Amino acid sequence: MTRQGSARIGVDVLDSTELDQLLRRAWFLRYCYAPEEIGRADELGAERRREFLAGRFAAKEAVLKAMGKGLLQGVAPREICVTQADDGSPEVRLEGAAAELPSPSTDLALSISHKDTVVTAVAVPLPPAHTGTTALPPRTEETTPMTAPNTGEDTTTTAFLRVRIGQEDAHYGGGIVDGAHILKLFGDLVTEITIRTDGDEGLLSEYSAVKFTAPVAPGDYVEATARLTSKTRLRRVVDLRAHKVIAADPADRPSRARRLDEPRLVCSATATTVVPAQKVTAASGED
Repeated sequence: MTRQGSARIGVDVLDSTELDQLLRRAWFLRYCYAPEEIGRADELGAERRREFLAGRFAAKEAVLKAMGKGLLQGVAPREICVTQADDGSPEVRLEGAAAELPSPSTDLALSISHKDTVVTAVAVPLPPAHTGTTALPPRTEETTPMTAPNTGEDTTTTAFLRVRIGQEDAHYGGGIVDGAHILKLFGDLVTEITIRTDGDEGLLSEYSAVKFTAPVAPGDYVEATARLTSKTRLRRVVDLRAHKVIAADPADRPSRARRLDEPRLVCSATATTVVPAQKVTAASGED
């Protein structure tokens, strides 16, 4: 509800598991998400992908409510594209029918928050005098963990490795490194995550949503990162990515290499690890 002269605030809350079946359907993705949103989601592991797409869906509904419209009322959700500003905050770009809607504002402030599987999005039209300011904290799903730990400490648990690929790591023709080498790096990161959260190396039970997106060769430098995205009493789910940041370039001379202007994603995956019940420490708590 709004009063005359007051701003209309759009709020949407959903459980991301409600979208599990729909996110498997190509028609739903095409209808609800802009191509760049789908492209970004496809770079993520399974858990992180669901979190990302659920956050976008909630944001689109919140924006529609802020503009006085509902879902399926003449605007396709894909026409509301949620991008990311340089400071990490979400930005809204309206296209097609969404751009033609009458709006009391030239800009929208948007916030997306996650807690366990629950996603909350809030959209607030900004008056012209305040266009360009941020009325809501720039907290987005890119920086907010899916599940908050029970300790009251830092809610983000991450790990990082940077390695140079050696000549001895070449496995296939043309000096290509096998994918198992990257998965070994991922395994070390998952081990570090469980040591930091539980005081135990844990038992890696599975990888899922493994995608190899670019080749790796001797002389390349690879940065691998891990982020704890959810946890139960014994299970930890970790989102993993590996990017090539320096590429060997031996065309002119064997020792030549070049720094990449943009890190190139070479592999992404989701790992599930299990902490033995007898090893769970007080630091891990219980969910």
